[in-house]
Amino acid sequence: MLSSKDQDVLLLLEGSSLPDCIVLIADPAHGVTREISDLPNVSVVSASSMEESERLAFAEVERRLRPGPKKQLQVPAIGKRVFLVGSGVVNLITALELSQHGFDIEIFDRMPNPLRTTHFPSNSTGATFGGMDARIFSLNESRHHLFRGKDTSFSKRSPFRKSVAEDGWLSRDVESFNQAERAWITRLESIPYWLSGVYNEDIIKFNRESKEGWKSIFSLYPQILRGVNFNNTLLRVYQTAEAFQSAIRSEENLGALRDVIPVDRLAKIQPCFAESIQAGSVSGALRVEGFSLNVIGFSRNLIRFLQDAGVTFHWNAELDALTTNNEGEVTGLRFGKEERMADHVVICPGAYAKLKCETLRPTRDIASMMGMWITLPNEKNPLSAPLKIRRQGFAATEAAEGANIIPGHDAQSRPVIYCSSGHSFIGNKPDAADSSETEKLIRCIKDTAQELFPDKYAEAERLGMLNVPPKYCVRPWTPSGLGIFDTLRTISGGHLILTGGHNTGGFAQAPAVAKAVLSTVNNQPHVMFELYNPQRTQTLTS
Repeated sequence: MLSSKDQDVLLLLEGSSLPDCIVLIADPAHGVTREISDLPNVSVVSASSMEESERLAFAEVERRLRPGPKKQLQVPAIGKRVFLVGSGVVNLITALELSQHGFDIEIFDRMPNPLRTTHFPSNSTGATFGGMDARIFSLNESRHHLFRGKDTSFSKRSPFRKSVAEDGWLSRDVESFNQAERAWITRLESIPYWLSGVYNEDIIKFNRESKEGWKSIFSLYPQILRGVNFNNTLLRVYQTAEAFQSAIRSEENLGALRDVIPVDRLAKIQPCFAESIQAGSVSGALRVEGFSLNVIGFSRNLIRFLQDAGVTFHWNAELDALTTNNEGEVTGLRFGKEERMADHVVICPGAYAKLKCETLRPTRDIASMMGMWITLPNEKNPLSAPLKIRRQGFAATEAAEGANIIPGHDAQSRPVIYCSSGHSFIGNKPDAADSSETEKLIRCIKDTAQELFPDKYAEAERLGMLNVPPKYCVRPWTPSGLGIFDTLRTISGGHLILTGGHNTGGFAQAPAVAKAVLSTVNNQPHVMFELYNPQRTQTLTS
């Protein structure tokens, strides 16, 4: 029985009743009695405003509706033989984790051996080896890119129905998308702002876990960093005073802020900015938690290390089909005319998820996002730290609001900086990148590079570096903004694990994915199955 006081200070959120669950909003001025808080299956939320209280209440409802961990067999872990399909950096880090725990590993990939070639066919190479040789880790990498806090309104902004030039995300005419691609956009637009905020928080949780994972990996295996231009001084640069001040607060709240750098000090520690600062193109910088490296060289080092550890690689080996029995257990993997099977299987398909079958329905969630790159020389007055830029000007509010500028070395060992800005949605066919409208995305990169580094840009023009077609890579995206982590049983009692769809942040979250895979093959539940479960979004948006 509730007291009259309790009835006065509690509001029942309309629509928040679940089977065996009630969510209550409490007036923070009064709180609730212990009699209320101890009631079974009752959740109580409270905040300083009704708007925030309702957001917390909806978030609690969503938490209650999430798919729970699949019931694991109450037996010891089944078998130590694992097949990994895909040799992008996420699966390579997963293989590193598994190999150090006694698993017998074979890796299959459709692309040629990257230790023997520098030329990769665009239609058989994922983002790791298909793009430029640079990656950044930061605490809000792979964040929910469409989350705008209380200002989030997909119905008003419709960013996936506008071109990049219109401050949208498309490099194809919206009328050219097929029914499945339009359905993907509709699902993305159905995510309410408060839910995208919940998803954003969950993504950043895995970034925090991965930060510690990267530190451990680099400490245990320093040899994999040889020759990859590892740099742990990450700067965020802002072109407007408003963006700079806002970022100080947000990076501080994130726990990523290490130093606030006004423009006069920035010009001293990075003299390459002197001209752009004088022109008023830079308002300040922050040093934040993070690092950069050359991802292709890093991945080659990983492959060599794994080979020395006994991991077997199969190149030019494309997975064509899965076979299953009547119980839905996976019985085999077909590579051409050959069928193979292991105790466990890990599939990380990237954007090229050609295996569109009923067995792996979540691969239908994976669509393609194209990212463009240009290269500038970095010999004179060199940039010495990786940058994340908050852009201004053309197309700077949605897909191209930011830019990454990463120092490194090219294939000829010349010092260069790799510049990328923005992404563009090209639907469920990664090959559509070849026929997409890329000139506006290229403009985003060139405008920012020229504004920040006019001398380097002029030198690139003189050397003809900007006359070659810009490099691009295709990355996996999901309509929820979350990654994918799902499992099936194998005939031996093991697991088939599907990972991926990390929305430009697969590299950043690779250590967290590896830990989730290790837990799963050891029959231990992991929170990634709950937070990245493909069924999670459908509970509230279907």
